[in-house]
Order: sequence, then C-alpha cells, then structure tokens
Amino acid sequence: MKINKYGPFTLRHDLTDEEKILATTHSVNFIGDSLGNDWYQLQKKFSEDSLKIVYDEPNGLIISASYDISTLWPQSFNIAELDSAPDNFTLPVTGGCWTFDGEKIVNRIYSKSESKEIAVEKKKQLLNQATNIIMPLQDAKELLMANENELKTLSNWIIYRILVNRIDTSTAPNITWPEIPA
Repeated sequence: MKINKYGPFTLRHDLTDEEKILATTHSVNFIGDSLGNDWYQLQKKFSEDSLKIVYDEPNGLIISASYDISTLWPQSFNIAELDSAPDNFTLPVTGGCWTFDGEKIVNRIYSKSESKEIAVEKKKQLLNQATNIIMPLQDAKELLMANENELKTLSNWIIYRILVNRIDTSTAPNITWPEIPA
C-alpha cells in the first residue's frame, strides 16, 4: 500500500509579498509542514482517487477524511494519502471511531474511562428517548383515552426504560443494551 505522510502543519510566517497581500485583504491563512511543504502547493501532489486523512499525532485519531484534498485543512495536524481503507470506513468521519497507525486505518480502541463516558451518554439518550415516548402514552392512559395498542406500547417502553436504568455503565464496554421496543 502506498502511503504519503506530511505534517504537522502550522501557520507559515515566511510569506511572500503576494501571500501577505492575500492574508491581509482576504484573511487567507498559509500553512506548511516542518519539511517546508506549503499546503497549497502540496495539494497538487495528491492523487484525485486516493483517500486523504487528517490525523492527530501521537494517538493517530482521524479528524477528517476525503477523496477531495481541497476540502481538508490540516492546520495543527498531519495528513496521509492512502490507497485503501477498511470496507466499513465511511465518509464523513464522525465520532472519533478511527485511528491511523502510521500504515493503515484501524478501529479506535477506547480507554476504560472513555468507554464509560460513552456508555453514560448512551444511557442518558436512551432514557430520554423512552421518556419522550412514554409521556404522551401515560397521559392517554390517565385520561382513559388509551386504546389496547397504546397500553401495550406503554408497558413495553416502561419495561425498556427500567432495564436501561439498571445498566451499570462502569462495566463498559461490556454492556448488553436492552432491545428497543418495536
């Protein structure tokens, strides 16, 4: 696999007269890497059909990715050009789920504390979702306006909310989440 890596990119201060004018009149930023590569000039070296990733060092966290180099801005980061990516790697990159190990894109391995934070947030979201569904059904029941289907749905969502509430997030990532009611 062919890999081209550049960076980290920082603001350039050694601007030409023309660049100074653009920086002043149009708020253009000029960045370059430690090898003296100017970002705008470097973009011409990238293949149109390769995947380009912007990543942080030393953890390799992928910040953004695109096949179109002009959509990326690697200030404070590194960039790599890759011939291939995992089959389940999709664009746009979201949630910090991917890292670059210097050779390939791999699934991010979360620390125990990160896994717990993710589980706490997921638990909150699932409880909020359940409550939002339960509330109007509970209102209909209390006013004796609920039909059989609504009463069954209410019961299923209350059970679900109880099961979610009982989840111990300290066991993350080893959590089996209850199935969302149909």
